Amino acid sequence: MNCQEMTTLLHGYFDGELDLLRSLETERHFKECAACLRRYQDLQALRKVIAGGSLSFEAPNHLRRSVRAAVRQASRAETPPARRVWELSRVWLSWLAPATALGLVLLVALPGLTRPRAESRLAQEVVSAHLRALMANHLTDVASTDQHTVKPWFNGKVTFSPPVADLAAQGFPLVGGRLDVLDEQPVAVAVYQRRKHFINLFIWPADRSVSTREKSLAQRGYNLIHWTDGGMNWWAVSDVSRGDLQEFVQLVRGQLPQPGYPSK
Repeated sequence: MNCQEMTTLLHGYFDGELDLLRSLETERHFKECAACLRRYQDLQALRKVIAGGSLSFEAPNHLRRSVRAAVRQASRAETPPARRVWELSRVWLSWLAPATALGLVLLVALPGLTRPRAESRLAQEVVSAHLRALMANHLTDVASTDQHTVKPWFNGKVTFSPPVADLAAQGFPLVGGRLDVLDEQPVAVAVYQRRKHFINLFIWPADRSVSTREKSLAQRGYNLIHWTDGGMNWWAVSDVSRGDLQEFVQLVRGQLPQPGYPSK
């Protein structure tokens, strides 16, 4: 983890929102980087100051009495009922137009704001699942270079038929497959190799009417590419170069023009 990545994770760690793996990485970085540790300590000090109550005070009794008296005097002021209704209506109408405009802006903008956040959260889950598989030495549940062995292995274990491509001739040999969990749902993972690097390809059902272009991301030093096509979500993750991962994705899409669909 570097300081730039820490910038995106610091507040999540401070608020206790990171998973165990990212929390451990953050704490390890604190031991190596005094600057990031000071930033975290500054946040702790700020929280302590705010919680201490030194930034607020209670109004003295004479001030509260003066305010109450002024409010009572204002309420007794003689204002004709019709004029009062008109003034209230005018105030209400002056707020209605901006409030309506703000509502329309939020209605249009919120989906665009929440999608990147959901995408970033899912990308973090994908990288965490990739790391778990590497660290626990659990890359595959079924180890085979034969797509006709790996693909049938998923039958009965997930409710869809994940496509499995044979890319050995192009330099991406199949290693095997396994089950994993992303976004609280089971997913199929086809595992490939590029020289000494592993590529995890996560596959799970999507809306058949949805098709999205490939999008490249980077999380914690890992490259990711994801897209939606043929009734499936696809996420590829690895520490190979972005060029190698893009080549892999193009080969997958080229060999699987009609990906599998969720079983009925």
